[in-house]
Amino acid sequence: MTTPPNEYDTDTLLKLFDSVKTGIIVINRKYDLIMANKTAFRILEMAEDSLQKSCTCFNLLYHRTEPCEGCPVNMEENSIESKQKSLTLKTKDNRDVFIRIFYTKWDGNFVLTLFDVTQEVTVVRKIDLIRKELQTKNILLERRRQGTMEEQHNLEQLLDTLPEALVSVSAAYEIQRKNKAVSEKLPFKNASTCYELMGQDLPCEHCPAESGFDQADMKKKGHFINDRYFTETIIKSPFDDGGLLLFADTTRQIQLTEKIRKQRETITRKNEILSGLVDISSKMQKDPDPESVTGYFLQTFLDVVNSDSAVVISDDIRAGNLWFTVQKGISKKEMLTTSRAYLSREIQSRSSDMIPEESLPWKNSTQIQLKGGDGERVGVILIKDEFNEEDNKLAKLFFEPFGAYVHNKLLMRKLEEKANTDPMTGLYNRGYLDQAIKEETEKLKKFNIQYSIVMADVNRLKKANDDYGHEAGDNLILTVADLLEKEVRPVDVVARTGGDEFLILLADCNNEGANNFINRLTKKTFHEVSIEVGKNERFPVTVSFGAAGTDKYKPEELIKEADRTMYENKEAFYAKNKNLRYR
Repeated sequence: MTTPPNEYDTDTLLKLFDSVKTGIIVINRKYDLIMANKTAFRILEMAEDSLQKSCTCFNLLYHRTEPCEGCPVNMEENSIESKQKSLTLKTKDNRDVFIRIFYTKWDGNFVLTLFDVTQEVTVVRKIDLIRKELQTKNILLERRRQGTMEEQHNLEQLLDTLPEALVSVSAAYEIQRKNKAVSEKLPFKNASTCYELMGQDLPCEHCPAESGFDQADMKKKGHFINDRYFTETIIKSPFDDGGLLLFADTTRQIQLTEKIRKQRETITRKNEILSGLVDISSKMQKDPDPESVTGYFLQTFLDVVNSDSAVVISDDIRAGNLWFTVQKGISKKEMLTTSRAYLSREIQSRSSDMIPEESLPWKNSTQIQLKGGDGERVGVILIKDEFNEEDNKLAKLFFEPFGAYVHNKLLMRKLEEKANTDPMTGLYNRGYLDQAIKEETEKLKKFNIQYSIVMADVNRLKKANDDYGHEAGDNLILTVADLLEKEVRPVDVVARTGGDEFLILLADCNNEGANNFINRLTKKTFHEVSIEVGKNERFPVTVSFGAAGTDKYKPEELIKEADRTMYENKEAFYAKNKNLRYR
């Protein structure tokens, strides 16, 4: 080391500096290291004898071969006192050491004062991490609260779709909530208590809930109001000491009972009908498994109409798919043939409601459309032998509540389905698509119904984002999503699987049909389509497609093959439009 320009020799200065508990390094204007005290070596975790004879500060501290940019040594003399720099070192055990360096001019040289601020930086980082964790928790809590509110809103909407009048009451019989059917079906609409709904000023005589709703759970009570009969089913509330009251207009059932009473020869059968209806209603309320409920319903109804064979087929929430099937008195092979016929394009497209007789397991049969509370088809019931007029009346009596039950179950499944949508486009996400592909694969195995996958990738999304901003990019994605959704059938599924990627599941479609679909999209749907990105400026909307069908490829190869052909088409697009190479 060179001798510092002052009256002290090197050893004396080092002893003075070593007595200071702050790291000190002295350099000259050429950045050469003149001396450093022991504290500096300790902070830098270096041995004192590890320095080379000629060493610069930028090599020692930053392992550089050139001076650092913005080095305070290059600053004007009157500004050097306020300058400082930060340094992060990696220790041998891979820890980070944070050092703050202050620069001071001293007798033509420069003193670098080193402070180990690792502890302070660590504390600040921990505080920042805690703050971010709290922010994340608050965000999650708010999302949960919003989700709960949305779920409650959806549940109230669902309750309004129920055909029966439903009333929630407190332990003191005060009405807390009621659905839309209350004002439509019950005669006294502006009541504040349940007994006022029945036209009473006091609680009904022999009310099953006199000793509490927990004692009255699933008990029933009849009411006669304005020449109409209502059956009240009491259900214990799962939330408080109150209850849920389900009112059904049973006038038709009561009238039928009176008719049965007058016709002694049919008393036993009619009593069985009413018993079956009550049992089925109770089964619907208690059993969460729709297939179990359907089996019980089917057996009960067959006993009433004196038949031994029947089939129930329920639609799923996705068109062209079956939720479940239940059969009595036919083989699995016959059930397979019947189900395949119901999945035909004519029936699924609603161009026909009747399964062809040659696909049914009996020569003579009765087909009844199972309809929900909105009047739309939710399935079909097939029964051996033709019905007479009385059987048709009984069928309607049984099938109306059962259709409403299936409809309500489907509504619940639709509520669950909302979790499987892309928040930006409203299309389905990859999870829902994978489940749909699994269902189509099962249909392929069972019924040999082919399906295809179409891969779609938006061209030049990065160009739109970079040149016109992410709002333009989002508009581009939304435009493509809207056009794709308009072009598919109800049985198909369009899902957004990535930033600019979409997957389309084409049900009941082979490889040729999928490629025809792509040609229609390319030549018609996306022909000369553009979005506005500025005043008098538009951006073209183009998409590259690839397709693969199960008649040509294995199910597990479809996505890979569709992706391959999509990239071939994308490369062909950019080769043809060389001026659009920027993606």
